[in-house]
Parts: sequence; structure tokens; C-alpha cells
Amino acid sequence: MKESRLVLIILLITFVIYSVFYLSTRDVEIPDNQAMPWQSYVNDQGKTVVFDLTMDESTLAESMRLFGTEVEASLFEDKDQKKTLEIFFSNTKVGGISAKVILNLALNDQQFNYLSDNIKETEVMPSGNKKTIFNQAGESSMFGLTISALTFIPSADLSADTLLGLFKKPARVELVEPGVEYWYYPSKGLRIIVDAERKEILEFYNL
Repeated sequence: MKESRLVLIILLITFVIYSVFYLSTRDVEIPDNQAMPWQSYVNDQGKTVVFDLTMDESTLAESMRLFGTEVEASLFEDKDQKKTLEIFFSNTKVGGISAKVILNLALNDQQFNYLSDNIKETEVMPSGNKKTIFNQAGESSMFGLTISALTFIPSADLSADTLLGLFKKPARVELVEPGVEYWYYPSKGLRIIVDAERKEILEFYNL
């Protein structure tokens, strides 16, 4: 009897916490100084702004003031030699929401050549893509690089109804495969990957 009562209490607490989060973010006006993911927009220059970071303008250093300094920087190169420099924040909190954040940084040939001289380790992943991490000098050279895209992965699993309450109805929905949809918000510079089996992924980028 005591165990059943304890389980009931835990379920009630979980429900209350979820309800407070959902209701407080659905209709209440967010303070101007509290940037939230559903407040993203495309500015007059056609660039996406989210968390007060402007794609192709704001730098890694600026983002670290918001997301923290514990990061993992990796350069990924696929079989077609397409290179992507990613900065991974494994545990951050924005506006009270815990999440993982991935930044894509713009990288020109000169910057790539400098990083090539400061490699710490390279490995070939099961996919065949190559992953490279860098020494301290290489990582320090990234602070001034600009953000080309930002991926936000909330720790909480958000339902479709919650997403609609926060972001409203998408301009377009694309069914990628059974259980996986892409929701497009052009005015927000946003694509949401809605996956029935996994966490939702918010991708912000210039259109």
C-alpha cells in the first residue's frame, strides 16, 4: 500500500512539473531579456536570429557567454571531402530549458590550413567519415569564427501539441519517413525534426 501511494505521489509531481512548464511557456509573455527558441526571427538583412545570436555574424566567443565554456570542437569530413566544423555543448540551459547545443562554424581555406597544423587526433568513424580534434592552439583560433547554423536539442521530449503551442502551426510539413516529419518555419529561420522515437531537434539557419 505504501509503495502504491509513493508511486502515485511521484506521478502527480511529474504531472505538475510538466503542466507548469507547458502552461508557463504557452501563453505567458516572455521578458525581453529572456531569449527563448520560439522567439527566433529573420532580420531585415535576411539573417536568422536566435538567442540574440545572428547567423553568419555572431561568433563562437559570443555564444560561449550564453551556453558556457565546456565545449567539444570537432571537424567532420565526409567521403566527398565536405568539411563541417562543429562545436558541441553537451549540457547547457537557456531560459530555464536544459538542452544540448551544436554550432556549425564558417571555415575558409586559410582557417582550415591553420587547423591542419594543429591537429591533436584524427579517427575514421563507422560511417566512413573522418573526425578530427585539435590542440589548444587550434581550439583558441576558433573563438572569432562566425556561426553558420545552430542546433538545439531539448532534454525534455516535447510532444507535437507542445510544439504547436510554443511555435504555432508550421508553414510546411514534410514527411521524411514513417514517424519522422520536418516542420518548416521560414519566418523563424527554423526547421524542427519531429521524431516519434527520439528527441525533437531544432535547426536554426539562414534560408
